[in-house]
Amino acid sequence: MQRRFQWTVVVLMMSLLWETTTCDAQTGPWAYTAPQTSSSLIEPTPDAASWPSASQTSWPVPDSLLDPVAVNPPPPFPVRLDTDLMAPLLDFQNRQSEKELLVLQSQTANSGDPTLLIGAQFRASMLASWSNSSNKFNYLGRFPPDFTGTTASDIRLLHANQGFVAHASPWVSGYLETLFSDVFSFPAFDQGSFQVRQAYVTLGNLDELPIYAFAGKKTVSFGHMGTLSPFSQSVVWHYFAPLAEGGGIAYHDDILHLSATALNGSRGIRVADSNVRGELNNFAANANVTVISSPDVDLDIGGGYLDGTIYDGQVAEHLDSTVGGPMNAAWDAYMTARIGWLHLAGEYLTTLKEWPVTGHKVVAYRAEGAIDLSPLWLSVSWSEGVQGNQSTEFEFNQQLVLGTEYRIAPNIKFSIEYIRSLGFAPLINITTVSDKSVRQNTFLLGVTVAI
Repeated sequence: MQRRFQWTVVVLMMSLLWETTTCDAQTGPWAYTAPQTSSSLIEPTPDAASWPSASQTSWPVPDSLLDPVAVNPPPPFPVRLDTDLMAPLLDFQNRQSEKELLVLQSQTANSGDPTLLIGAQFRASMLASWSNSSNKFNYLGRFPPDFTGTTASDIRLLHANQGFVAHASPWVSGYLETLFSDVFSFPAFDQGSFQVRQAYVTLGNLDELPIYAFAGKKTVSFGHMGTLSPFSQSVVWHYFAPLAEGGGIAYHDDILHLSATALNGSRGIRVADSNVRGELNNFAANANVTVISSPDVDLDIGGGYLDGTIYDGQVAEHLDSTVGGPMNAAWDAYMTARIGWLHLAGEYLTTLKEWPVTGHKVVAYRAEGAIDLSPLWLSVSWSEGVQGNQSTEFEFNQQLVLGTEYRIAPNIKFSIEYIRSLGFAPLINITTVSDKSVRQNTFLLGVTVAI
């Protein structure tokens, strides 16, 4: 009898256990009901979704009750894409002489932790062109020997450049840009070249001090060198845009930007040149004044000075560092303006002395306008370079660009340009092969992609 009673108790207990585990813990017949307790005595512990932050409270809150993510937010990933920064940094059309400001402005927005920002740009084009003179193509976006006959067509990736911005601290950053270029393989018809285009460091913090310094290989702070055309550079850029090694100091605020750069001697890249190697014997200075900055109207004026240019030797030579002569400086003046959807730009540059090769000062200018009907951009650009008097065949290179750009995204642009090139005066052998009666018509489709 006692054994039967024991088995009955066991069965009942197992039945109760089964009922408890198969019923919903909150609504089943065996649901647990917490004893009612005065809220004035015990406050319920908030769950993660209801954790307050310090900004939401008017009384001291223990750290244990604050959202741990709000108290100690995780640092941003130290290596990441930054398209908003890299697109203008790698752009070939605008802000040519002051891109270090983009690095400094990105630095002030950084958390202060060591960070590496990366990006890239790809520029592809399809060209169809014809010339009125056999074997003479004067569109400055290609080298003269690239084409033969009277017609030309090609599809190529003109440039693929990669950018790296390293924010080491709130006061120190570095910029590295590598470049593959299919048109910088002159004079051989190679598959293009790969180079470190720019590499420099910046020292400064614009939030704390309006003065900064830079050192390394960079586009020289001289002039403006931009264009309103969507794909092709102006004659001004082809004649005077410098790239060299050196260091400088600058001042920047909301109105004024001043810079002075000491450049290493001998031949730089493109235009910078001086006659002694191993010395800091070339320099540049630049100034920009923001006259008006408002939602409806912008106006900037500026100018620059470069003490040594390649227009100093008795022989027209772009690559040989041993060719040179007495220093021949250049000065620049420019203006950019925006009135609503209308953009205007102008720039004028000239050497101080005659170029010994042509017996004439080297002068270049551009006059441009554009209408911003976002995402559509319509532009017209006239630019000219003059290096001879009217009786010479090498008197000028002239270029008219009618451009249309459609931005399907801020970092993806499709463009169509009609380019009318007048005069054939290449830098190499300029006094023997030039012909100012040459006319070239070009239609160019361009694609620019930045990440």
